Amino acid sequence: MSVNFVTALAVKSFDVPDRKRCPDNAEFDLVTVNDYSVAKMILGPGWRWSESIRPFEQTELCQHHHLGFCISGEMEVESSAGLRSTIRANDTYAIPPGHDERVVGPDAFVAVEFLGAASFGRRSSKGMHART
Repeated sequence: MSVNFVTALAVKSFDVPDRKRCPDNAEFDLVTVNDYSVAKMILGPGWRWSESIRPFEQTELCQHHHLGFCISGEMEVESSAGLRSTIRANDTYAIPPGHDERVVGPDAFVAVEFLGAASFGRRSSKGMHART
């Protein structure tokens, strides 16, 4: 396991993101502070990874690692082994590669991710994490 250190003060706002991606029924606002990318995700009602993002990623299941905090909404995650979990407001979560995700209920799923979303929704990322 690598050790990360913060070496300089940095503050950025999602009001003026460094990058914005808007794939089908989703919005990803990305900011980079020092060497760290952080993303605010807004996934609309009915959004599903296998329907909305799979064409960009070109993988059968999502291959990203996710570490985040849910602000509002609800999302169900299903692993390749068939395990299911639901993420709700005020939940922190860690999701390993090999999963599908879907927003459940009438509200958008809003979360901040510290790992995984920097390359989410980028064409042909195939689960690879990058700051571009």
